[in-house]
Amino acid sequence: MGGIRLDVGRRRATFGSVSASLTEREFSLLAHLMRRCGEVCRKEELLHDVWHLDFDPGSNVVEVCIGRLRSKLGQDLPIETLRGVGYGLYEDA
Repeated sequence: MGGIRLDVGRRRATFGSVSASLTEREFSLLAHLMRRCGEVCRKEELLHDVWHLDFDPGSNVVEVCIGRLRSKLGQDLPIETLRGVGYGLYEDA
């Protein structure tokens, strides 16, 4: 999806020629965005589905995790930041 491949058994992601091991949260976040490809995922949804929180703790855990994914897999990773809304993974981003 979007040029990203996930290896579920090894918890690795590959984007282009870059392959990286991911933490449990990074893997869960990327898998969630891939399942919802082409849709906007609100921060509250990500906190609930990935971190299992029913409230926003006022931290930037989602932003930090997205930043780590971009750092590991490249800044061209097709995850779009929608300021004040959330994130989306788009095939043509």
